[in-house]
Amino acid sequence: MPHMGEANAPKQTASRNELVVLGSAGGPTPKPGRRPVSHALVVDQNISLVDCGNGTISQFVSAGLDLGSLRRILITHHHIDHVADVAMFLHLAWSQLRAPVEVIGPPPVARLFELHYEAFDFDIQSRMNDEGRRHLREFVRVHEITGPEIFDDGSVTVTAAMVEHPPVEFAFGYRIDQAGRSVCFSGDTRPSESLSTLARGCDLLIHETTYLTNATDYLSAERATLVLPRMRSVHSDPKGAGQVAAAAGVSGLLLSPVGTFGPASDEEILAEAAAEFTGEVWVGRDFLRIPLPQPGEK
Repeated sequence: MPHMGEANAPKQTASRNELVVLGSAGGPTPKPGRRPVSHALVVDQNISLVDCGNGTISQFVSAGLDLGSLRRILITHHHIDHVADVAMFLHLAWSQLRAPVEVIGPPPVARLFELHYEAFDFDIQSRMNDEGRRHLREFVRVHEITGPEIFDDGSVTVTAAMVEHPPVEFAFGYRIDQAGRSVCFSGDTRPSESLSTLARGCDLLIHETTYLTNATDYLSAERATLVLPRMRSVHSDPKGAGQVAAAAGVSGLLLSPVGTFGPASDEEILAEAAAEFTGEVWVGRDFLRIPLPQPGEK
């Protein structure tokens, strides 16, 4: 049965294996009750962060997650609601990091970090001198990607595949296979065959959605004519996300982040997705937590 994505109160400690929604808002404009895009995957007390919009570190800490357990940050593309705080997150987490964090994403993610080190050199040098810290760059390992790639450290496999978010040249979805569990993240994309292939058989697909059914109730006719065709060509409505989930044969679908042009209930969004996908469905809300199944349990 589909599930509504009611916002859960933050916990002080995370369960061992879960997906935590830190930011569920689609688009860059600030929205009450939803922060910009970020999702945390917690498996065996190791954390993978996918996208890092503005304010992610506050959401991360409020969710009761341990900064020292962060192992990697995956950036899907360079729209600001997905990448604004990636360098700032690690700067603010610096004192708690126990090992270098892998940052995987398209260019110019490496330059973004170099510019951050330059812009905040005063603070970095001050903390190195006053607190005896090693330079922040020693806790960051950046891997720029411009095409499909696989990263395997022996316990976690991250697979990157290109998705379709024109005119963005390098937009990626990611699949994480870890401890017998598989979770896939779409990034921003229109329905994509490459994403269906990437997500094949996953326990959970986190897929963006832009709800457009009532958009004309909140847009002028002129603006609707300009905006809606583009939204349909670069994003996925709930029906499209459901089609991808069905084609991939995933067990569960989380619709997040959520973009709307006016108020829309979870029930309305779920109904469109459920018309295409019969597995479990959630609508993303900040601090929603979805437990991961035990290995082999579907």
